Amino acid sequence: YRALTKAPDGSLCLAMEFGGEKSLNDLIEERREQGLGMFPANTILHVALSMARGLQYLHTEQRLLHGDIKSPNVVVRGAFETVKICDVGVSLPLDENLTVSDPSLCYVGTEPWSPPEALEPGGAISDRADVFAFGLTLWEMLALNVPHLPPLRDDGSDEDSCSEDSLDEAAYQAALGSRPPLPAEAAREPSQRPVRELFCACTAREPPRRPPAATIVTALLQLREQEQQPGGERE
Repeated sequence: YRALTKAPDGSLCLAMEFGGEKSLNDLIEERREQGLGMFPANTILHVALSMARGLQYLHTEQRLLHGDIKSPNVVVRGAFETVKICDVGVSLPLDENLTVSDPSLCYVGTEPWSPPEALEPGGAISDRADVFAFGLTLWEMLALNVPHLPPLRDDGSDEDSCSEDSLDEAAYQAALGSRPPLPAEAAREPSQRPVRELFCACTAREPPRRPPAATIVTALLQLREQEQQPGGERE
């Protein structure tokens, strides 16, 4: 927040930064309803860099685990002019090893985006839990869908797409905490190769194999520099 003041009627007013007009989830839904297919690679990588910078700040400067990374908790201003992470209502403190060491605290998150360690009894939660959910958020921009749920319709009507009849509960539960398969188009599109590689790295089952947010920022900045050099356009 930016300021706390009192209104003429005595009520408290909290002034907060304006993050954007829509959430990333809103934009994903719009794109699906319009039948436009996955987002362009440069848009996904731009979102990835902005989100990774936010996670780097939370993890290394504030020692906080966001704890609920997903497209509804990413706000976008204009045509992706700014992209920011929001809603830290279930954040958890990280120790010097970027681990949630307080045994009285538990990961809340949102089930489809939860990492495997959060679904296992006694699983150790660290900054890499956010990285796993971050990877699934990139997947959302490719699949235009919620992880592990049946594909939503392209006609703007989600009726019955996630009804009890269409959802295989056993398959859904078994898929939680895993890396969802990429849509066929995203798997073969050459321009999406950096997105695929980042997605796969971030959704590794073992937390230590996932890159920390700072490493993601560095890699994406290096990729941007390469593309800005003559002859460095993505194939």
